[in-house]
Amino acid sequence: MINLSLTICNALLVIDQETWRRQKNESLSSTTTLSSFPAQRVAYVTLLHSSESYVCGAIALAQSIRQSGSRHDMILLHDDSIKNKSRIGLSLAGWKLRRVERISSPFSEKGSYNEWNYSKLRVWQATDYDKLVFIDADFIIAKNVDYLFFYPQLSAAGNNRVLFNSGVMVLEPSACLFEELMQQSFKIKSYNGGDQGFLNEYFVWWHRLSKRVNTMKYFGEETNIGPKRNLPDNLEGIHYLGIKPWRCYRDYDCNWDLTTRRVYASESVNKKWWKVYDKMPKKLQRYCGLTRKMDKNIEKWMKAAKVKGFPEKHWRLQVGDPRKRNLVD
Repeated sequence: MINLSLTICNALLVIDQETWRRQKNESLSSTTTLSSFPAQRVAYVTLLHSSESYVCGAIALAQSIRQSGSRHDMILLHDDSIKNKSRIGLSLAGWKLRRVERISSPFSEKGSYNEWNYSKLRVWQATDYDKLVFIDADFIIAKNVDYLFFYPQLSAAGNNRVLFNSGVMVLEPSACLFEELMQQSFKIKSYNGGDQGFLNEYFVWWHRLSKRVNTMKYFGEETNIGPKRNLPDNLEGIHYLGIKPWRCYRDYDCNWDLTTRRVYASESVNKKWWKVYDKMPKKLQRYCGLTRKMDKNIEKWMKAAKVKGFPEKHWRLQVGDPRKRNLVD
């Protein structure tokens, strides 16, 4: 019975792909417009699990979606690690909360950063929606991307010519597909031990989105430093790799202070996140407070940067971030 269900599920996926190809060709050769497509139940979705370290990021993501002008539903899946106080803030930010059980990654090491990354598969269980745009919580939307709901499953921006990045994905919830993904997760080995490696192995047919939708805050080798590290102005979404903005002083990008993180550093891109923060209501900004642990880490990184003799000389900076004067536990 299970094998028959999976066969039917696979057949439906093929039909969906062929239907999308036909609709796309018709739209290019006729007067078909976006309004010609049938109404669908759509939503943005993100996921928080295992800790509260991304609560602020998820709040900023929700606010950036709303600041872009989108009024579509926003769903946040979370496990029990997200406390009631944080859930209140997430709800105020616009998320519709749904509790889920996290899923372990079969091929990751215990205690590793991607041990529970397969929890992302839970998004396929939101079957009360026809289509979802998944976005990681360390992300902001810079321009309205509602048009993504007209793309097929699985659509994503490429990491390279072959692989896609799972930080932004267009997908179609399906109970049978979720069951198949769960079964295949024990058979298909992820190239990186996490969800991205597994999903790339499973969805060998995928539609390439522009990198404008999912631009990594990454600058490769240190050929450009300081103000020269910019990203184009026409970006629609920015993916904040490295140390997250809310875990630094807002005065500067603290990725500069760690040798292994300097490839992620950019003052101009860092300021784009804080621009979203500044537009947030004060009651939401409180969820992005600086903890005593964060403060100690930043000071430690400053000292390490001084030893290395990094040219930014942040250890000389008179910190102006008001959060430093109101540290939280």
